[in-house]
Amino acid sequence: MTAWFSFYGRDFLASTLGWSAEERGHYLTLLVAQWEQDGLPNDLKRLELISPGVGKCWRLIEEKFPIGVGGKRRNVRLEHERHLAHERSERARQSASARWSKTVGAQTTSPDIPAETEGAECCRICGRICDGTCSSDASMSISYSPPPPPPPPGLETGEERAGWERLRTAWNAVWGEKRQWRSIEPPPEAIDRLREPGWLDEAIRAIPEIKAGACSGFKTPPTLRQFCDRTERGSFVARMLGGEFTDGERSSRREAARSGP
Repeated sequence: MTAWFSFYGRDFLASTLGWSAEERGHYLTLLVAQWEQDGLPNDLKRLELISPGVGKCWRLIEEKFPIGVGGKRRNVRLEHERHLAHERSERARQSASARWSKTVGAQTTSPDIPAETEGAECCRICGRICDGTCSSDASMSISYSPPPPPPPPGLETGEERAGWERLRTAWNAVWGEKRQWRSIEPPPEAIDRLREPGWLDEAIRAIPEIKAGACSGFKTPPTLRQFCDRTERGSFVARMLGGEFTDGERSSRREAARSGP
């Protein structure tokens, strides 16, 4: 059993709506006592010893603690939380045991262990078969590190990598220090676009046009990730080359929207 239990403040206030502070105090004290003692005695005098003065409001609180197994009073919701806590603790114990067995098993079957030590008992300090010279200051537990996650999908072919280098070089040649793409790795959006036939050539043509005013409808120029993005309306590059992001084009669209049918 854990030394703490989950306390849901909103549920507690809702279930004690209209109660006085004294009544709520007795109720909370009995909940804690139930958790620690696995139940409450069915004797008001003994309950008075747990929470002095509870007798004055027992008729209100009594229904919260029905009599259950063994003749003890228990709050049903709290016993449910005890069951969940026990399950969490058991899962953690089994998981730790499995990790320990896997780690020690892998180390005791290591090829650098002499054949004559087969079947010997593992050292409690280092977790391996040794001559007993391990330092007593060594950790008594062996930490298990899970294997690193696989790298994210990236550029798969030499052609894709060469295309990214062209795109990155063209982008950095146009923009100053603040907006350059310094990483040698492309953003996910660029990986997706580089696999689209014809996109790279359009992108190389569009990059210089950003400074020439092709994106004058934006307060700040787009980033490389925005430049490589695609939405339901199409790729950013195609929309930019079509004049969608210029001030004039946007103004005409606003006027068309105002004078619509």
